[in-house]
Amino acid sequence: MKIVTTILITFILLVIVVFAMGGGHGTYLPAKVIYPFTMLIAILTKNGIGILPIIIAIIQIPIYALILNKKPKWKFYLIGIHIISAIICLNLTTETFSG
Repeated sequence: MKIVTTILITFILLVIVVFAMGGGHGTYLPAKVIYPFTMLIAILTKNGIGILPIIIAIIQIPIYALILNKKPKWKFYLIGIHIISAIICLNLTTETFSG
């Protein structure tokens, strides 16, 4: 049941982020907050959101679930790393990925 829940959460978050981006005409704020590693790679490589960032976005939530399932005491480390990454990502604004 946990696998189904994780897949469902991943799909829902991806759909929300893609709709918010609006095909490049919307806001990237949800993507930067929910998927900071994907957006960091896209910003730092200046190649946009390509194959590697998309793969990372798809596997990020299942990896979080796996870590929380196997090492529940690591939840604060995971939250801290995610928040720090999101803050860094939010401060790296570019013309392409503003807001």
